[in-house]
Amino acid sequence: MGFKEDADFARFVAMGAVGAAAAADDLRDRYGHEPIEFERYAMANKVWQSKVKRLRLPDLLCARCGLRVEARAKSKLAIVLSHSDVPGRGWDDGGMRDSDLFAFMRVDSSSGTFPPTVAEPMWFSTAALRASTDHTRRSNPNAASEGSEVTMTWPCWVPSSGGTFEGVDDDDRIVWSNDAGQRKLYWHWRYWTGQRHLYLRPGDTFEPGAHIVAGIVEPPTSLICPGQTWNVADALQGSDAVERLAAVRATSAMHEIDASARLVAVALDDGEDWRVALEARVALARREPERWVPLLAAGASADTEREQSMEAVLALTEVNASEALDALCDIAARDSLHSDVRAAAAWGIGQGAAANPERLMPMVLDTDPLVAFHATGAVDAVSDAMSVELLAWLGSGDQRRAAAAANVLARNRRVDVLLDAYEQDEEPTRKWAIYALGGMEASIVRSRAQARMTEELRAALEPMWLRELDWLQTDDDPLAALDLQKVRFDPLRPSLDDIDRNRPASA
Repeated sequence: MGFKEDADFARFVAMGAVGAAAAADDLRDRYGHEPIEFERYAMANKVWQSKVKRLRLPDLLCARCGLRVEARAKSKLAIVLSHSDVPGRGWDDGGMRDSDLFAFMRVDSSSGTFPPTVAEPMWFSTAALRASTDHTRRSNPNAASEGSEVTMTWPCWVPSSGGTFEGVDDDDRIVWSNDAGQRKLYWHWRYWTGQRHLYLRPGDTFEPGAHIVAGIVEPPTSLICPGQTWNVADALQGSDAVERLAAVRATSAMHEIDASARLVAVALDDGEDWRVALEARVALARREPERWVPLLAAGASADTEREQSMEAVLALTEVNASEALDALCDIAARDSLHSDVRAAAAWGIGQGAAANPERLMPMVLDTDPLVAFHATGAVDAVSDAMSVELLAWLGSGDQRRAAAAANVLARNRRVDVLLDAYEQDEEPTRKWAIYALGGMEASIVRSRAQARMTEELRAALEPMWLRELDWLQTDDDPLAALDLQKVRFDPLRPSLDDIDRNRPASA
């Protein structure tokens, strides 16, 4: 997959990431749960070439009661799930129990905002979905190479226009009024097989395409968290790998749970599923990084399977400790490791829990293009100390250093530093400064340059800015593609409030 395809896929994956975060917000704010990310990267849209074959897991987990949640966010709201008869790939596989929940919601990308906005989740239990599967519509299966997967659709009604629900009349028609006050009827639900349910009460309003008014799946009676009803300590010793993994993830979030001895046993058990053992080490590394980060980092060594190395690196990026940052820097610098593993470490140095862009400077010049691209793309802020070094790179005479400096400064909109470079009136510093300023949005440069925008500089930049008007230009910039892949919510305290919709125009 190339960078352009990565960018397109990242836009698609962002819907799922934002949807899972919206479900977490709803569970916490309305129903008192303590939701955390269960499947790593369920709330992220970074695209990696090395695919990690994890345990198939639900997206979210309540660290208090153990509730598991799958979030399904689509541009068109419906009760739809993918299914395969391949063992472990069914729509309700992956550890979803009868009492666990599915959240369905619409994601709206039409406004052009990124990441996209999401509507209120609609909730259904696994048991209710299972009870009505006989009445679902199934699509034709896809290719056998793709698991002969089908799409299962539970009949429901999602109005395409907004309005107010009024009730059901004597002729078994749903009565509603649109936003203009006109009385409307929906009678097609007569053709649904199975038991029919209404999800709104008379007087409830609904937005266009954002609410399921009626369907065949029974709605849950209550979504309120029952409190600390889950015995995490016992779960750590259970025979089910998914339950043990859930318990390990919960101990990372709920520090008051005293299960340290059992957690250590899981982390050091050679017979344990490697994913469960890894998560135990992550939980312990958050508490004692000096002891556990080295063991966690060892999982990224050259003599392990690449998927295990990748997962170890991604886990390290979640540990907010200087030891984890040091380990990531060491991994990123090791030529013996696979490019994906090194690139993931570089990405974590700039985008992880212990982010420090200054530590990325050596990786920006790495001879492996994938590592260098990710290091450059991961820099989201240029400190004054970095700007001094980057300014020196512009005039170093080393074309690779100068190009890297120009890109980092332009991407972070350090117009001030680039103007300083231009005003030095020295070659090649001046040329690289012009090149970098010409690659930025004209409006940004003009507004920040103000009086420093001389006629001579304007004459040099305006031909380059014609790029913004050139309809033949294509969006193949690998760094712009990486900008789109920065949707990531805190796995232990997810919230839509953390979302960044103020990306550069290139995103």
